[in-house]
Amino acid sequence: MTADNRFDIQLGDILSIPMMQGAEVLAGEKGLRNSIVSVNVIEVPDIVDWVRPGEFLLTTAYTFSDDIGAFERILPELKNKKVCGIGIKTHRYITEVPEHALSIANDIDFPIISIPVDVPYGDLIKAIFNKIIGEQTRTLKQIFDFNNRVRDIMLRHGGMKAIAEQIYHISRSPVVICDEVFRDSYFYCPDPKKEAQIIDDYNRLIANVFSRSPSSVPDVTGRSARVGNTKIIRYSIPIYYDNMRYGVIYLWDTDYVIRQRDLFVIESATSLIALDILNRITLVDRENVHRSTFLEKLLSSDEKEQEKAIENADYYLFHPELASQCVVLLVQQDLPLQMTPNNSRMIKNINTNILNLTNRLKQEYDGYFLSTRKNDRAVFLLQYDKNASDEAKREQCQRFIDILLESAKEKDLLSFTYVGVGSIAETYQDLSSSLSQAEQTVRILVSRKSDERVLFYSDLGLLRVLGHPLLREDALKYAHEVLDPLEEHDEKHRGDLIETIRVYFQCGGNLKRVAEVLFTHYNTIIYRINRIRDMYGIDLRDPETAFNFQLALKIRELLQ
Repeated sequence: MTADNRFDIQLGDILSIPMMQGAEVLAGEKGLRNSIVSVNVIEVPDIVDWVRPGEFLLTTAYTFSDDIGAFERILPELKNKKVCGIGIKTHRYITEVPEHALSIANDIDFPIISIPVDVPYGDLIKAIFNKIIGEQTRTLKQIFDFNNRVRDIMLRHGGMKAIAEQIYHISRSPVVICDEVFRDSYFYCPDPKKEAQIIDDYNRLIANVFSRSPSSVPDVTGRSARVGNTKIIRYSIPIYYDNMRYGVIYLWDTDYVIRQRDLFVIESATSLIALDILNRITLVDRENVHRSTFLEKLLSSDEKEQEKAIENADYYLFHPELASQCVVLLVQQDLPLQMTPNNSRMIKNINTNILNLTNRLKQEYDGYFLSTRKNDRAVFLLQYDKNASDEAKREQCQRFIDILLESAKEKDLLSFTYVGVGSIAETYQDLSSSLSQAEQTVRILVSRKSDERVLFYSDLGLLRVLGHPLLREDALKYAHEVLDPLEEHDEKHRGDLIETIRVYFQCGGNLKRVAEVLFTHYNTIIYRINRIRDMYGIDLRDPETAFNFQLALKIRELLQ
């Protein structure tokens, strides 16, 4: 909602002023909902150049008495200038407003109001300004009272349903508050007739509200919603705090009674509503501290720490005798994730999105899982039924991952999301290995810089063997021996020989494709390949040489 119309009253409101008794709306009645912010007198022909949006113009038609066609021509211009309407005294300079002028006003919904002849314009202007100021004062009081009621509800932990009830009392319309963090909705409408009017649109809205990316514009919007054979306006008021969106309020104007100031009053309390959601997040974070401690001990390689965790297994519904598996979700933005003033808000936003993912899993995933969040990542521990086959376990894990990725896609996080899956631990003593494997696969995904979002440790093939603790040191030593000469060249000459070799294997030795991937001229790629051969005696076309370099690169990718 723009700042210009937050306190506006409607043109139709001034008809209740005692001095306007006897006034008649001659045309443009639909425009009586226009906002009025000021009043002015028009008695000069070039008034269009001086009017302001929201002005109500008063005239005796003296200027147009000799050329009534000028009055007809000026109406669309005033409409374009967003003048809210015009008041005119007849029976003085003109006997009546011509039918053609009234027809034009009706076509463009521009109000023409007949002012009683005996009403002095000076007194009327004063009365209108008093009306405007009085309504603005009442709006400020309404904002103050509404915010106090919302604050009282929060202090006594009354919940979102009670807040929705207060919004209904202001809007006199069906309302739903959608919490986009915890994926909850709170509907309130005590009038069965109104509820029946909008129930189909409500069901469609709720079915999709959590499955689409929210608008990044923190502004109130209104759009037509089809209800049976008619259309009504459904307003949406985003819930923002500290430039972060936490949800949205929807209102159905079934009786066409919602006004801009009603929306502004409701909008004024959205920061409080966001704080209520933040309080809930804080409580979940506190719970997450205890869950994190339990998982850290359970996933530790220290047997004593694991035994401490097992003592509390019943509290977290963890069954030590069942097979388990670790899944690591990484949400990696371009900025380094350090708690600095510049990006602390980004980290907070990532945490909120990860919390949203976790809440969706709780609603849609039918298996057991534990989770903990830490800055840019979440660790999930899945457990499987005792009699589940390996294929069933894989399918269950894949369902879990599909929900993760679908949710990330809806939040526009898919391009930053990586999911690593460790091997299945048949006993809880093997959980530390499953976690380590999941973290390794995430690192591999990030280093590959491809569109691949998920990697199972069981799909790594030979790299699983090379990642064994007993072979790790020797494998890395081998990789250094193969790659170090070229790396030293790249560091010394700011070259790209290692990257060229990596892409060479990725593209199956197709030099044209290598040039395309590296955005480098084809002749430059040929020069690099020849330079590698001539300077270091490395012929990438030789099968054994190619295998050695591919293996060394894979070792680096997995272990370093």
